[in-house]
Formats: sequence, structure tokens, C-alpha cells
Amino acid sequence: MKRRWIHAAFGTVAICCAAWAAYGGMRLRHAGQVEQAIAAVTQAPGVAQAANAGADGGRGGDEPPQVQLARAMALSKAGAYDAAGRLYNGLIHEGRLDGIGLAALFDLGNMYLREGSGGDGEARAVRSLAMIGEAKARYRMALRAAPDDWDARYNLERALWLAPETQSAPTLPDVKEQHNIKLRDPQSQDLP
Repeated sequence: MKRRWIHAAFGTVAICCAAWAAYGGMRLRHAGQVEQAIAAVTQAPGVAQAANAGADGGRGGDEPPQVQLARAMALSKAGAYDAAGRLYNGLIHEGRLDGIGLAALFDLGNMYLREGSGGDGEARAVRSLAMIGEAKARYRMALRAAPDDWDARYNLERALWLAPETQSAPTLPDVKEQHNIKLRDPQSQDLP
């Protein structure tokens, strides 16, 4: 009887270990597939092909979020900012920012900052301020979700340095006006 219980316990432990190993194997296989897909995305021959692949906003197919993030990064580096922005925004989920969402938020802020910090001309300057403002908003969202993200904090400081935010303080009276006290004339006629 005792031997039967020992064999049953050993069999249960063996089955649990086999299930754990199978789960690890499936995760390893999935990671290999994701790595191959990322390699295929990052070695895309041109912007047109990458833009066409990401034209659906990153929601088409059963593409893992890691591959969508890599595709958005490749589009951003290639200069296809609109398609990259759609992919990044597709990865950012409202209310729930996981690791991929935070990375997409940070990279989207970086893309806006890069786009806003370059160029000359009056029309470009107005667009630059808008892009830098968008970058600041993305960095602030990332810092709300992960306050210890020093990269986002540094980039927010850099964006604030490029386009400082000034709040108009209420105008205070001059110091001389604050201390200038007018006394009544002792011969005042308005007293009873």
C-alpha cells in the first residue's frame, strides 16, 4: 500500500514536470517565431513595402505585439511617420499600459521629438512646437504609468528645454505700490 502511494506521488510529480517542460518548449518556440518575424520586418527592403505592411494600423493578422513594435520602429526610422504613428497608437491600450505599451509610448514620444526638433522656417516652427507638445504628452503618460522611467524623464526634460512651458502668473502690484499708504487729511470733512 505504501509503495503504491509513493509510485502515485512520483507519477504525479513526473507529469507536472513534463507539463512544465512542454509549456517552456511552447514559449521557446513562440519566441523563436517572434524573433524570425522581427528579423523579417527589420530587414525590409524599402519604405514602401514597410508602409504597405503596416497600412492596416498594426491590427491585421495574428501579428504579436513585439513584431508590431518592431515594424513601427522600422517605419519611424525610414521616415514613414504616419504609418508608424498608427502602429504605435494601436499598441497603446487605454487604461492598461504593459511593457509593450510603455515601449510604444516612449518610442512614439521619441518620434514626435525627432520630427519636431528638425527643420527651419516659420511654418515648420509652428509644426515643431505641436510635435514637441505631443512628445511631452507621451512622456508624461509614460511617467504616470512608470514613474521610475529615467529615460522618459530625461527626454521630457529635453523636450521642455526645446519648448519651455511658461505659465502666466497673475500680475502682482509693484513693491512700491504695495507699501505706498495714503493717509487721510486731518481736516477731513467727511467725518461726523
